[in-house]
Amino acid sequence: MSKVGFTTLLNREDSVLSPHFGMAKWVMIRDDDAGETRFEQNTGLSGRAVVDILARAGCSDAVFTEIGHGAFRHLQEAGIRAWLAPANLPVPQLLERLSRGELSPAKGPTQTSSGTGRSERSGAGCCATAGHGVGVDRAPGCCGQQRHGRGHQERAGVQIQHNP
Repeated sequence: MSKVGFTTLLNREDSVLSPHFGMAKWVMIRDDDAGETRFEQNTGLSGRAVVDILARAGCSDAVFTEIGHGAFRHLQEAGIRAWLAPANLPVPQLLERLSRGELSPAKGPTQTSSGTGRSERSGAGCCATAGHGVGVDRAPGCCGQQRHGRGHQERAGVQIQHNP
């Protein structure tokens, strides 16, 4: 693997991974052939923006902890291999695990989308609170908009939807 991208919390080589692919503040690009590491700021704060950074850098692989449907699709379309990694390990340890073949390939998205680009699983976003979807039409404090035009999601077999 010549170039590998990591979605990190900090712009430091010893950073841990961001809990959400598209919301990562930094993308670390490790070029093993050149022995260089550089960071790109994710100003777009979206999965598409991260994939664009990875593709422009010529990355063949991406390492992350969580990823949504859209971002995973963009990775596939860009031909970038996807790898799942534990969130609590710093990047140098993840690089070692990747080189030893100890990281699992991502077979698909790891999150259910709230329709806003934010994860219901991670609890981010106004529509993703703990009680939402369990006999409740709208989460307390929610924006009140319909599912942002993105359809319905399911959690634990219960259909979640907004009423206008």
